[in-house]
Amino acid sequence: MTSPMTSLTSGPTSTRTRRTHRTRTALTAGLAAFALLGLSACSEEPAQDATDIVADAQAQDYRDDQAESQRVREAYRQLPQPTSGTVRISGNRGSLTPDEVFAFNQSGTSTDVSMTYDGEDAAFAALCSGEIDIVDSSREVTRAELEACRRVGLDLVQFQVASDAIVVATKNESDVGGDCLSTDQVREIYRAGSPVTRWSQLGDGFDDVPLKVGGPNRENNAFTFFGQYVLGAPQPAMTNLRSDYRAFDTDQGSRLFVVGREKDYDLAGKLRERSRKRELIKQQLSDWYPVVNDAKDEVQVAREEVAKGQRDQRPLATQQADQARLQRAIAALEAAQRRMRVLEARKREITAVWERSVNARKRVQASRGNVAYFRFSYYELFEEQLRPFEITTPEGERNCIFPSQQTITSGEYPLARRMLLTTTQRSLERNEVAEFLLHYLKNAEDDATRARLVSVPAADIEVQKAWVTGDAEPVFVELDPEPIVTTDEQPSTSLQPAR
Repeated sequence: MTSPMTSLTSGPTSTRTRRTHRTRTALTAGLAAFALLGLSACSEEPAQDATDIVADAQAQDYRDDQAESQRVREAYRQLPQPTSGTVRISGNRGSLTPDEVFAFNQSGTSTDVSMTYDGEDAAFAALCSGEIDIVDSSREVTRAELEACRRVGLDLVQFQVASDAIVVATKNESDVGGDCLSTDQVREIYRAGSPVTRWSQLGDGFDDVPLKVGGPNRENNAFTFFGQYVLGAPQPAMTNLRSDYRAFDTDQGSRLFVVGREKDYDLAGKLRERSRKRELIKQQLSDWYPVVNDAKDEVQVAREEVAKGQRDQRPLATQQADQARLQRAIAALEAAQRRMRVLEARKREITAVWERSVNARKRVQASRGNVAYFRFSYYELFEEQLRPFEITTPEGERNCIFPSQQTITSGEYPLARRMLLTTTQRSLERNEVAEFLLHYLKNAEDDATRARLVSVPAADIEVQKAWVTGDAEPVFVELDPEPIVTTDEQPSTSLQPAR
């Protein structure tokens, strides 16, 4: 079933759809029978021509429709009557509805709205038995549930109040060889026991770089969403994920795991200049070593001359000159050594700074293959840092869909869920239900923003409000017309809104 936002025009009723299908089947059978009769060259004139066969089938179809309509009307009359002044809702925890119920009940209304958390399956069953007015869900009604409602004369209307989505992303301005993953590949990357440690293991096109995975811990709503929708775990736990999964307390932690720290980028960006300074100080030291060695040689020669002058009993003036030469040589050596110590200290400082840039660059490069998942609302805040993957469904009905407000709201993006309210035409005609739905829809955008969800476009909200006020006919949830099938085909079971 597609989003209720994908079609805003009402279409044929389900009874008419079924009748058209049966008539078409009968017509086909009649023409086939006529063809078989005509192919026999020696056959007698048929007892009943094709027109009579079709007429009989249409008559039987009419009688069946009348009987079915009578049965549905009787089942509708047997439904429990709602309590005046109350609205009953059921579904799952974790949506916008509990807060909206509280806000509505505090608004001064005389209507009392209550909500129970029985789960989506039980909630749809209760809706189709007339026990509640609204189902709060993040999934659409199934074919079996819709048929159950139809059997008791209940037409369903589905409202969308918000959406949510998971974005799987690597670092922006980096490349792992591909921009599109299937949902199966995402599951394979994250599942418990996954053998994938390099991107190249995902198939042709991906680069042979290390793959490391991270994401939020169990306290984050995205963890539950990802576990249910990607890993297929009804109650997601860390055991559903690979053993080297890096769980972070905050979305910021997951983001830094993927993109690295800004300080590292800053340090890595200074590596070239720091390398130049390091080479310069190394050259200065290299140039100064001969100066120090020459000064040492001069001291040695001067000492030898002083000693020789004393042995040879040179004139006092000569010995004093030798001694002065030695003092100058010692002073020059000490000055050269002091300069060398300054240069060596400077080299150690520059080398330490250079090493920090080298290590930062290594960390930046190492994060190239890191991948994590985020709620769409967080990704939007840092889209200049994160590079999201487009997602393809396993069967390929939706290929490489980019996460955007439009594709998420429509349900086209595979890792999205829509916050839906499903009610019946009977409940929608109740003033209490209409009052609550209008209040909900008026606050839906602000509620979604506060909850870090994707809000429904204002134009679509206005259309849905018109369904409630009666200014526009609501779009009933409809079954796709079943195709005529041969023995080699199976009928489609997809659900679609009325067209």
